[in-house]
Amino acid sequence: MIQFKENMKFSYIFSILFLSINVFSIENYVAEYRWESSDRDILGVRKLIIEENGASSLSFKANKSFIKLDIETDFKFLNKKVESKEYSVGVKPKLANRSQKLFFNNIENSINSKGRYEWSANSISKSVLDPLNAQIQVRMNVLDGYKDFSIDIIEMKDGTVEPNFYSVTSENVDCYVGDDKYSCIEVTRLRKYDDRKTIYLIAKDLGYMFVKIKDIDLDPKKNQTLSLEKILSLG
Repeated sequence: MIQFKENMKFSYIFSILFLSINVFSIENYVAEYRWESSDRDILGVRKLIIEENGASSLSFKANKSFIKLDIETDFKFLNKKVESKEYSVGVKPKLANRSQKLFFNNIENSINSKGRYEWSANSISKSVLDPLNAQIQVRMNVLDGYKDFSIDIIEMKDGTVEPNFYSVTSENVDCYVGDDKYSCIEVTRLRKYDDRKTIYLIAKDLGYMFVKIKDIDLDPKKNQTLSLEKILSLG
């Protein structure tokens, strides 16, 4: 009986340890990323924080002479899934009028938006993600070996939910951070009613960090790229 209890205790501890390793295998990091498009070239810092209890945040902050950009998502890991809590986009000068904040109420299954676009959405599933924390779910799904999957993402303008479809399109693409070459997994995202596609390059040797995220549109002026420039800390 004593041996049985000891075995049960060991199994419980092992299962908890395995769960922790599996859920939190995406490591904290601080890194410089460059956001480029036809009308902008902004170097900022992305920071991912994952607490032991699953409370997490991902942010991108940049401060240039003409603009201050602060994008952040607060979320939680629950059963290997991302659960949204709050998403904010801060842009200064305020004359740009592009600041917005989303509040996720996972008890009432509702989302409220304040700022540039104001709306309320009800009967929203807990699986609906914001544009930033959806990237964490992509990394987790790829790390878990998914080849095809979909993620529902809230639309900032009106609160509608848009399904996004992802496929692993290559297991080994050469990608670079400075002069350093890495083997990357290429993931392609498509949306049903959108002419745009998004290409993600994920470096396995960098804890499945994004090396590049590129939006490709039929109109080249709408193309934009987020590129990893420098890792400041990892793990």
